[in-house]
Amino acid sequence: MVVALVAALALCAGFAAGRLRARRRRSPSQRDALCRLAAEAFPGGVLLLFDRRLRHALATGRGLKAIGLSPREVEGRTVREAFPAEVGAVFEPAYRGALEGRESAFELPHGDRDHLHKVVPVRDRSGAIVAGMVVAQDITDRKTREHRLKEWASRDGLTGLWNRDRLVQELDRFLEEGRRRDDRAGSLLFVDLDGFKSVNDTLGHAAGDDLLRSVARAIEARVRYTDTVARLGGDEFAVLLPGAEAAQAERVAEKIAAAVESAWPPGLRGGASVGVALLERGSRTAADVLSTADRAMYAVKWRRAS
Repeated sequence: MVVALVAALALCAGFAAGRLRARRRRSPSQRDALCRLAAEAFPGGVLLLFDRRLRHALATGRGLKAIGLSPREVEGRTVREAFPAEVGAVFEPAYRGALEGRESAFELPHGDRDHLHKVVPVRDRSGAIVAGMVVAQDITDRKTREHRLKEWASRDGLTGLWNRDRLVQELDRFLEEGRRRDDRAGSLLFVDLDGFKSVNDTLGHAAGDDLLRSVARAIEARVRYTDTVARLGGDEFAVLLPGAEAAQAERVAEKIAAAVESAWPPGLRGGASVGVALLERGSRTAADVLSTADRAMYAVKWRRAS
């Protein structure tokens, strides 16, 4: 969208460049009016034109009002005069870079909205740089959609828990922090359901799906908000417990096992085997930790069966 806006307004910049070279104030010309109309055609867009003194000659677009500004508050003022100090500190280097022939693009929040800004030089017919131009577009809705899509891609479709990929990402991030900090303790629980196949065989797959959802809620209810609960696939779950050492992790594992058993359909035998792997200092990968937790889970399952 911003690229299209830049292309559509390039002609306007050429019009306004002539206005800058005149070095005197005039009433808006028909060309200026057309330029403003072009900028207004882009919802949430902003067009700023500035001279070599970093003073704004033109400020237009629907987005100005959205960020709490009007053309009158920007036109005739320098970048430092028109914007708050924290915004000016970002804009000024980009403005100077444009006047030296460099283009730049960056995201910046204005109020509760996010905008993508592109700052480019404006050249006359001989190729000389005579001004700079800023084109900004509100990208809040786009970023919200992207965030939702990314989150949906990280969720298990049946239970709503995080999926295996997201767990691996969180685990890798935790391990990386642990390599930088000596006090980064934590544990990983590997939860495998016992007797789940009999639920599907006896009550049907719909009942099995209901049980998986119930188990997901039961696990979430026994851990902290800061813990990561994921469904790895099938009847396997995992829980990342940052800061939990062995004793605490074992207590959580016992609570989860009891909660899963309580969620089991009446008349059928079942429950969960929960293995614990400590996230110790070192350079282990997420795959290593998952493998360790998986082995610990099978040791618990063997003890439950014997």
